[in-house]
Amino acid sequence: MKILLIDNHTDHLYNFQDLFLNHQVEIQRYRPGLQFHSSGKDIVVLAGGGGEGFELKDTTEHGRLWYEDEMSFVLACDKPLLGICMGFEVICAAYGAQINHVGHLITGFRNTQVSMVGKNHLPHKILKQYEHHRYAVQTVSAKQFEVLAHSGTGLEMVRHKTRKIIASQFHPEVAGGTLNLAHLLQT
Repeated sequence: MKILLIDNHTDHLYNFQDLFLNHQVEIQRYRPGLQFHSSGKDIVVLAGGGGEGFELKDTTEHGRLWYEDEMSFVLACDKPLLGICMGFEVICAAYGAQINHVGHLITGFRNTQVSMVGKNHLPHKILKQYEHHRYAVQTVSAKQFEVLAHSGTGLEMVRHKTRKIIASQFHPEVAGGTLNLAHLLQT
């Protein structure tokens, strides 16, 4: 599989490199103005953030949103997309969802409830997944997305109804969770 991995300055890049050993992977580190190299790729993975300290509502010195170019790319991309943590937030924000600060850092393995719709796509009723974030998505457009899983904090996993887009707030690339990255690449 040919994968474009957009590194939103994730702290877990080494996990992706280990998991993608048998694939052709191009890694692009995100910055505003990035020209995305999705041509010839089978899938685009939008990784988590954290390393550079920018959040969705942060702006550049020119007053543009830091992730504005990535959100535009999400809407225009003709490849399957998998978003993780910051990638999840970028996808949801591109489609108009509000991203809210939860007031504290959510970190560690936590239980996530699979929705009724999610039971058609996921092998478990409850997922135990690693999380590391300060922001959450509470709702997405029901016309565009199916909610596959949620927690007391917010939405944990969504799937676009007409495009090949799936995204999780949790980190399937971190070992020890119920779902792993390979499963999400096939969902």
